[in-house]
Amino acid sequence: MILVGGAAVDFHTGGYTVTDIDLVGSVTKGDRRRLQDVGFVAVGSQHLRWDFPDGLSELVEFPDGVLDGDLMQIGLSDTVKINTITLESLVVDRILQATDRTLVNLEEAVRLVVADDVDWSRVSADITARPQHTALTSAVRRVLTAAGQESLADEWFATSGS
Repeated sequence: MILVGGAAVDFHTGGYTVTDIDLVGSVTKGDRRRLQDVGFVAVGSQHLRWDFPDGLSELVEFPDGVLDGDLMQIGLSDTVKINTITLESLVVDRILQATDRTLVNLEEAVRLVVADDVDWSRVSADITARPQHTALTSAVRRVLTAAGQESLADEWFATSGS
């Protein structure tokens, strides 16, 4: 399983309110049934909910079986490791979502851009390799400009051809 989505944004930035935990991996109907057998409650087609004894609950979603991006493994302790999407792949994911021009997705992308050290050569290579790279280049320039990072936009995402 690989941590993606808002929980991965929070993991990388420490500044995001998570509404559910998104995990990418192969989850069969049998797996979902076993999770329900141990106490998870099915909510819709992709979510499961865990209800804690104190009345709080947590949603878990399995949005896809295939990761669109790169994976990294981080040790939380000597014995506990977590698989998560890389910061750069998460930036690309949020920029892909920001192409819908909604303010929420733009703000999420901006949060990632300013929150951490992003390897912009990796982000640029990922974006330029995609068929929709022209629209994505425009979106990433919007995100970087909104984050006050115009110099990065000029360095990595020149407007030639877009």
